[in-house]
Amino acid sequence: MKIVSSKEMKEIDQKAILEYGIPGLILMENAGIKIFQRIKEVYPDLKSKRVVVLAGSGNNGGDSFVVARHLYNYGVRVKVLVVNSPLKFTKETKTNWEIINKLRLENILLEDFKKELIEKQLQEADLVIDGLLGTGLRGSVRGLIAEIINLINQLKKEVIAIDVPSGLNSDQSIINGPCIQADLTITLGLPKIGLWLYPGAKYAGKVFIEDIGIPKPLLENQKLKINTLDRELVKKILPPRFTYGHKGTFGKVLLLAGSKGMTGAAYLSSMAAIKSGAGLVYLGIPESLNPIMEMKLTEVITIPMQETKVQSLGEGAAEEIIDSFSEYSVLGIGPGISRYPETQKLVRRVLEKISLPLVLDADAIYALREDLKLFQRISSPIIITPHPGELANLLNKDINYILDNQLEIAREIASTFGVIVLLKGARTIIINQKGEGYINIGDNSGMATAGSGDVLTGTICGLIAQKINPFEAALIGVYIHSKAGNLARKIKGERGMIAGDILEQIPLAFLSLDN
Repeated sequence: MKIVSSKEMKEIDQKAILEYGIPGLILMENAGIKIFQRIKEVYPDLKSKRVVVLAGSGNNGGDSFVVARHLYNYGVRVKVLVVNSPLKFTKETKTNWEIINKLRLENILLEDFKKELIEKQLQEADLVIDGLLGTGLRGSVRGLIAEIINLINQLKKEVIAIDVPSGLNSDQSIINGPCIQADLTITLGLPKIGLWLYPGAKYAGKVFIEDIGIPKPLLENQKLKINTLDRELVKKILPPRFTYGHKGTFGKVLLLAGSKGMTGAAYLSSMAAIKSGAGLVYLGIPESLNPIMEMKLTEVITIPMQETKVQSLGEGAAEEIIDSFSEYSVLGIGPGISRYPETQKLVRRVLEKISLPLVLDADAIYALREDLKLFQRISSPIIITPHPGELANLLNKDINYILDNQLEIAREIASTFGVIVLLKGARTIIINQKGEGYINIGDNSGMATAGSGDVLTGTICGLIAQKINPFEAALIGVYIHSKAGNLARKIKGERGMIAGDILEQIPLAFLSLDN
């Protein structure tokens, strides 16, 4: 499913009206009916509730008028609070306001209403429907609407938001001022970017997406670049496993990972690679740590390499690694390698000569912060897998800047440096060089645990080794990693999960695609 900005959704609506001849009034009626039907489904006791509908002057307000009418006809005690003068209504909104007036449905214009009286109306409500602002917000909410939003949040009323919670920037998921804390959001046509990323996702609550009759070609237009990552896509792009294959058929992974105190990262990433279907996995490890890894790993082949005095991979290992490129299908660097200066030099030397698809994680990403143009000198496909903190370090930016502009920054890096960006988080973003992107809906706090990212890195490496193109390998890897985490959650719960639990569920995550 596509995910859109407010501008893209507006263009879709306009094309439905102008190119397909669907009147805006019909789209508004469809929206109101679908919202009403969803509310009725979620609240079986709806007729016993007192509902207050908040309406603005735009089409979001018009949708709320339609909802109010259907609630009224259903027998619900409903009252509409209107925050703007009818003189500011859009054409379709005005039509639906006139209809509820003819029905004698109780509605109150709030422009000259005292705050105490507004608060009284809200206090009496069991359920509030937010149709104040919709998707067009820029900047922060002020004036009467800001006061109403604050009142609703203070009263802790149960709230349903129409399209997006009022106060949310639907393009960037930024909260610049008062914002409705919704229990659920009913969004129309397609999900909006701000609903799918945090912090907006927190304010949206549970999200329902409703079809309002927009023609399918508009909703599936390939010019819309951002998508939801889902099972159907992964099933489509994951190639079958050849029954006549051998170890060589399924590729060879070389992972450079681990340092003193960080052997776990090497273990998790290399085991994830082999559990993801790679034929052979080789682990380059500081030589003094090799005996430990020989004990920990059975199926992974270890390669003891020259090390530093702090037991991390040494620069002297560079030639050995570079000379062996032709033997492997993919190179993964980063899990637990440390930021020791000599190890960081090793990373840069290896990258200068790389001729393999490359997955960069953790401290290997940090190694490029002083020479970002190195990305542009690498001709091989590159995937970088930072979390927001690592991306802030790489770009020398404040982490809050990264969090407020995740999608835009990921797009910019992918385009500027010709890399695939996999920005990790509860809602992981994967973007390629052409701006095509996917957002994975994770929301599993059990995966916020040491080593989880190492499992993801190994999984992606294992998939690339099987001749899956790097962007599709990143998509499959994120989905499988997330699915494995959800399977682990069912067994261990979110609080007690560790990365090893995710690792153990990778085979079952792949198996779930066949069921």
